[in-house]
Amino acid sequence: MEEEGAPSALLALDPDFGELLPTATARAVLRDRFGQDPGFDLGAEAFSAMLALTLLPASSGRPAPALVRQVEAARWESRYRFFTGARGFPADTDCTGLALSALHEHGHLSSAELDTSVQDLLRSAAEDLLPGGDCREDDALRPGVLMVYWEDGREPGTLGRGRKHDAVACANALHAVHLAGLQTLTGAHTVINASMHYLADHLTSRRYLHGTRYYPSPDAFLYAASRLCARFPSRTHALVSAVRRAWRERERCADAQGLGPGRGMPLDLALRTLTADNLALTTGQDPRRQLLAQTQRPDGSWPACPYYRMGRFPVFFGSPYLTTLFCLRALTTRESTPSGSPCQAEWNEDG
Repeated sequence: MEEEGAPSALLALDPDFGELLPTATARAVLRDRFGQDPGFDLGAEAFSAMLALTLLPASSGRPAPALVRQVEAARWESRYRFFTGARGFPADTDCTGLALSALHEHGHLSSAELDTSVQDLLRSAAEDLLPGGDCREDDALRPGVLMVYWEDGREPGTLGRGRKHDAVACANALHAVHLAGLQTLTGAHTVINASMHYLADHLTSRRYLHGTRYYPSPDAFLYAASRLCARFPSRTHALVSAVRRAWRERERCADAQGLGPGRGMPLDLALRTLTADNLALTTGQDPRRQLLAQTQRPDGSWPACPYYRMGRFPVFFGSPYLTTLFCLRALTTRESTPSGSPCQAEWNEDG
């Protein structure tokens, strides 16, 4: 029997996943309910497979071929789309950053291919201070910062999605840029510095507490930023202290609200646990993991939680598969993995 890959995420019109939205009728439902056509057909997605590859340790050997096939089914030239196949929805830098990093780390993308793709990724950076389409005022375009979409009109059969930033997407794209090591490439230094400054400002301004356009939970950004810091400690010193301060603030808020079962709780807790591991913070990790284990369902899974959402519509994406991926990874301590966090050698609990 052929090996199965990652199941597509569920769509819901509420963050509790009480009102599920069938993929086949999603476009019509959104058009009827909100009076706007999203401009593309929703369908099977490859983002869950990209996340699965990202969460698999690189030391685990070559990952499931089905996951790789799913990711490759979303490829257009050197870019990667959210949905598999052509559905009128263009490739984006979030998916591309995750896909490039995961495929390269697992040996499915050569260094030369990575370099070529990252050079294209760098071309997504904003060039001016023009208003960023329909994004919020505090997310106005910043020169040199990686955008969510290329907006260069190169991909056939797709409509422009607007010129905008998202801090989680920026962190994931920047991960691939650092992985390629093209800092000396003309223009790369400017993009890296501008994008790193944007991430730091997202933390120090405390905008991260409100989530981002595509990621409703603050924990999603803290995890993405900490993953960048853990993989490239020598290049992210300026960001580490800001991520740590924000993580501690977020943890205090979670403690004040109580950590019992609630909206998004298992996924948020898993993301905070992974963030602490990435930052080499050990205090409280055992209780977090114990609490996380207590939320596991009898069948061994964890419930669907909202991980990402559409920009213009209140449509949330998540699945038991995705939540379980993050929870299982969070329950795997640094000590039980072959390599652990690269940052641990350079940082200590108070660094």
